[in-house]
Amino acid sequence: MRFSRTLKSSVQSLPSPDGTHIATIFPAKLSIRDTGSLEITRVINLPAELAASISWFFWSASSGRILVASSAEIRIYSPTSSQVVATISNPNSGTTRLVHVAFGATENEVCVFSEFGLKLSVFNLTTSKSVDINSPKFFSPGVAARGLSYRPQTLNLALLTRNGGKDIVSIHARDTLEVTRSWNPDTIDAQGLSWSADGRWLAVWESASQGHRFLIYAADGYIYKTWNGPIPTTGDTDFSLGPGIKLFEWNRSGSHVAVGDYSSRVIVLSAPLFTESMNLLHTANVKPAEGLQVWQELATAQHGGVRRDFIQARQIISPPASTTTSTSDSNTKSGTNTITFDKSGTLLATKVEIIPTTIWIWDISTKILRTVLILHAPIAKLTWHPTIDELLLIRCEGPDNRALVHLWCPSWESPQIIDFAAQLPGGKILGKTVGRWLNTRSATAVIFFSDSQDCILASLSGPDDSTVPWQDAEVRGLDIYRRREESPLNLVAADKKASFDRVSEIVDDDNADRRSGGSEDYVEDTFLRK
Repeated sequence: MRFSRTLKSSVQSLPSPDGTHIATIFPAKLSIRDTGSLEITRVINLPAELAASISWFFWSASSGRILVASSAEIRIYSPTSSQVVATISNPNSGTTRLVHVAFGATENEVCVFSEFGLKLSVFNLTTSKSVDINSPKFFSPGVAARGLSYRPQTLNLALLTRNGGKDIVSIHARDTLEVTRSWNPDTIDAQGLSWSADGRWLAVWESASQGHRFLIYAADGYIYKTWNGPIPTTGDTDFSLGPGIKLFEWNRSGSHVAVGDYSSRVIVLSAPLFTESMNLLHTANVKPAEGLQVWQELATAQHGGVRRDFIQARQIISPPASTTTSTSDSNTKSGTNTITFDKSGTLLATKVEIIPTTIWIWDISTKILRTVLILHAPIAKLTWHPTIDELLLIRCEGPDNRALVHLWCPSWESPQIIDFAAQLPGGKILGKTVGRWLNTRSATAVIFFSDSQDCILASLSGPDDSTVPWQDAEVRGLDIYRRREESPLNLVAADKKASFDRVSEIVDDDNADRRSGGSEDYVEDTFLRK
C-alpha cells in the first residue's frame, strides 16, 4: 500500500471519471488539481450568488466538463480552461423550480427537470438550443435516472413519461431529440426503464404493487418478452400476490439481468431467452464449504485504539440480523436493497435489509455463492472497480467507520481494511468522508479518500512497485509530510474569465434553422454561451 501526500480539500471534492483530475470547491473558487503532479493547475472564480447556493456539482462521464449549479443558474466548466464553457441562466424561465440536473447523452447536453414533473429540458451546448419534453414520469433527484436511459453506441434516448393516466415510452434521436417511436407499454405503473449494455434490449419494469413483471423490447420498440415472476418454490405461499420488483440491474455485457424483490431472494435471468439462471436466497445461517469462504470482521482494542482484521469462519455462522426490523411496522423496509455486478459481469454482490452488515458475492458463471463478508457496521455502499475485474470497495455507516475502507478480491489471502485516519494530519477525520475508486490507467487500483479538509490517494501497489498515478509528484521528491500546498486563494490569477452578454432578442428564425438543421426556437434570455 502506498499513499500520496495529503492535499487540501473540502466537503465538495470529486475526482474525474478518468482519474486525471480532482475538482474541489472552496469558498467562491473551483480548484482543478492534476493527479499526476498533485498540483493545482487551474483556479476558477465562481459568481457569489452561485457559490452561496450550490446544489449540483459533478463531472461529465467523459471528464471533459464540470457542472456547478444552483436552482437559478447552471455553469459548465472545462478542466483545461479557466473560461466558462456555457451558462444557463433561469433554466425554467421562472415558472417552476429546478429540481434535478444531469448531463445528457454527451458532455455537450444538460438535462434539467422541472418541479412537479412538468417538463424535461435538454440543453445542447453546441447549438445553443433546447428541447422541452413534457411530463417525465420521474424527476426527483433520487429517482430521475430510472425514467431515462441512453442506448449504448447510438445514444438514442429512451424516456418514460405519463399522460392521461397511462405510461408512455418514447425513443428520441440523438442531438435533435425527435421522437422516432413511442408506445404505451402494458403496465399499470411502470417504475423504470433501462437499455442493456449491448444496446439490444430495452427493459421496462412494473410497480412492485403489481407483482413480478417486466417487459423486454427490441431496439426497434417491439415487444420481445414478458416476464411474470420466478418459478414458485416450496414455501412460496400466495407468492404471486406479494410485492414484486424492487431492484433491476443489467450486467456490463448485457448477458444477464438481476431482479430483487421485497423478499430475501434475487433472481438472475440470462439473455436472450430471459429464463431463470439462478435463484439466490439469503439464508439466516451460512456454512463454509470448499467453494465458499466466509469472512468476519474482528475488532480488538490495542494501544488505545482498535485493530480491525478479517478472520475466516470455519463453522456454521449466523450473520447478525437487524434489531430495528419489526413485522408490525408498516413502514419497515424489507427485501433486497443492493444488487451490483462487477466489471466482468460474472460476480454479483447483494445485500438485504434484514441482514444489513453482510455482503453476499455470487458467481453467476459457476452458479455458486463464492464469498460472504460479515462486517461490524451496517453497509452503506458497495462499489466494484470500474476497470479491474472482481475488486470490491465497501463503505460502512457510523462515526467509527468514517475513516475506513474495506476491500475484497478473490485472489487475496483475505479481505483488507484501510484506516485513512492514520494518513491524515493529526490522525483525525473531520466531517463527512468520501471514499471511492480513482479510475486511472494504472494496472494497480487507486482509492480517492477525502474528509472536509484533506484528501489523499492510496495505491494498492506493493512497496517495490515504482508505478503510481502521482509519479510526477514523486519524481520531484514530494512526500506525504511536506507542506507545499498552495492555497487556491493565493495562487497566481488564472486566465481572465469569459464574459457573457444576455441575449436580449430572439435570433432570426431562418438563421437559427440553417445553423441547427431543426425548427426549434432559439432559447431567449436563458441560454448564454461564448
